[in-house]
Amino acid sequence: MALSQRTSRAAASLTKSLAAPSIRPIQGPDSFRCSIASRSTSRAYRTVTHGSDTFSAADASLNESIASELTKFRKLFESIPFVFQGPKAEPHEFQFATGTLFNAPTPEIGLKMAPAYIRALKDHGIAAIDLGFHDPDSQFLLNVVEAIGCKADSHSSTQGALWDVRNNPEGVKSEGTGKAAHSISHSLDEFDWHTDAAFEKDPMRFFGFHIIHPDKQGGGIFRLLHVDELSSLLSTETVNTLLAKDFDLKVPPEFFKGESTIKGKLLHYDEASKQTFIRFRRDILQNPPSDDPAACKAVAELLNLLDDPERVGKSMPASVFKENAVLLMDNAQFLHSRTKIKDPKRWLRRIRFRGELKAAQDFRN
Repeated sequence: MALSQRTSRAAASLTKSLAAPSIRPIQGPDSFRCSIASRSTSRAYRTVTHGSDTFSAADASLNESIASELTKFRKLFESIPFVFQGPKAEPHEFQFATGTLFNAPTPEIGLKMAPAYIRALKDHGIAAIDLGFHDPDSQFLLNVVEAIGCKADSHSSTQGALWDVRNNPEGVKSEGTGKAAHSISHSLDEFDWHTDAAFEKDPMRFFGFHIIHPDKQGGGIFRLLHVDELSSLLSTETVNTLLAKDFDLKVPPEFFKGESTIKGKLLHYDEASKQTFIRFRRDILQNPPSDDPAACKAVAELLNLLDDPERVGKSMPASVFKENAVLLMDNAQFLHSRTKIKDPKRWLRRIRFRGELKAAQDFRN
């Protein structure tokens, strides 16, 4: 076989190894190693230790001449750190765990990493992907939901799977009223702590954003609060009440799907996963929230805690919440909020989805 043919085959094998990974990030005291292993017998890996790079083709069948020719691909692959460790977070910032931050240099490589996103969502409830390609229609956001075995839900009876979170004074048409409805997400206002679709009978378990234009004037700061942190700061009595009590919840007209109110608990303990889940949005609660004094007392304690920014929540680092990044989150584990928007061009595109988090067959091959 000609050397060029052998090199082409070896390069194809290496590309497949990098593009169809099972990614295992390992953080040690002196190094951060990102190993990308394919299901084939060939192995190619890159280790970064103390600032020095070592490229090795571990398949013994590759002779030195082929390995030598493959070094010309080194710079290309070194520029694609699929899984990376973000900068150390400030005390007020959310700290991303190792294995939750990703780079997707192309749509194809990004979708091949679906198993890694699934692992991040299952283990940590969050994954952030920095896109290295132009995607004005947020097609990757739609495709990645399919790639992790989930299905996007419509936002309302008149809106589809993608929802633009941007200043829109005209609002959207509500089938419930027949008139224009104005969502908080279409304003420049602060948006208090909430989970997405808290007014649904069965809220979507996950949601995602494609950040098209972040606020570049210091506003619109995205903040996160994990339900475990929240629960630990509430009294046991309040937690038990929120787990037991059904509340009447109002459906905002812009998200009308046939019902104006639903019943639901604010906290739910899932026996299968041994996790506590949350649904919450302040403005969908009735006034008073219940005819049960104990339930009203529990809600009052919850609201008082959420009104104290010094006690709860972390800001999303600007190094992650940036232009052309995708954020996937477990909607049942995290509340999120934003500060008042200062840049009227701020623009996110949102998707809500549900499913079992299992890599779709089409994206595993």
